[in-house]
Amino acid sequence: MTRHRSESRLVWLARVLALVWTLALPQGARADIKMGFIDSDRIFAEYPKTREAQDSFNREVSELSKTAREKKTEIDALQKKLDSQGPMLSDAKREEQNQDLQHKVTDYESFVQLNWGPGGRITKLNEEYLKPIVDRVHAIVSDIGTQEGYSLILDAADGNVIFGDKALDLTDRVLTTLRDQDEGKATPTRATSTTGTSNTGTNSNTPGHTTGTGTNPTGQQQ
Repeated sequence: MTRHRSESRLVWLARVLALVWTLALPQGARADIKMGFIDSDRIFAEYPKTREAQDSFNREVSELSKTAREKKTEIDALQKKLDSQGPMLSDAKREEQNQDLQHKVTDYESFVQLNWGPGGRITKLNEEYLKPIVDRVHAIVSDIGTQEGYSLILDAADGNVIFGDKALDLTDRVLTTLRDQDEGKATPTRATSTTGTSNTGTNSNTPGHTTGTGTNPTGQQQ
């Protein structure tokens, strides 16, 4: 289960210009610019519900992988049978079995494409389990930024923070808020659209910053 950070060039340029603009300000004016950062990789690694989402995701992918392996095993067995018995079969019977084999191969390839191909079931599962957590993180960061007057909050996991004073790191606050919301100690905030936040996406196990992995149709991790 994965997160892609496929941001547009405009978003990246906006970040660079914001940083250059900040550094170009006179010392006095620069003091009025409030900046912070989070490490979303660490958030996803330490937040318990991410692991729960990963487990649920893995269970569903495991079932799909099992079905794919069964289809492939059936194809291999039929091919082996055809290779060994083909010379003894009539032309009509051999053609019938060849057509059956091709039908199963087509069915297997369609199943793999439907589930592991671009926009397939695996992609949708990844978004289904991951996006709610991503949205909550975005909402918390947006709330902190709005309520406390931050001009810019970056994500170290995107490679935007080479060095940052620990005092500017808001990661612990985001983790604490997530846990407090789960325990009913804090009211969940609504996600708002923010520039420069990470997008959800997939890479999970297939042709198609990570919180986990799944398995491809052969059951191997990627």
